Amino acid sequence: MTDRRPRLLEPSRLEPVRLDLRKVFLVGIAAWVVALVVTGVLAATGQVSARIPWICAAGIALGGLALVWERRNRDRT
Repeated sequence: MTDRRPRLLEPSRLEPVRLDLRKVFLVGIAAWVVALVVTGVLAATGQVSARIPWICAAGIALGGLALVWERRNRDRT
């Protein structure tokens, strides 16, 4: 009889993927900038609440904090 353990519980044999988090964070920030421009225009024309662009600005600020975090922790890998 063969062992029927679920493969889901076995440790992975794959190596972690190395990637540049700066690029990931910069793409995210760029997406928030585009969203800020779009929602800023929509807020100026009265189509959306003035609160929506502030949410986009918070996304940009959090992305900036993520870049700072990445820079401080770059050498840990």
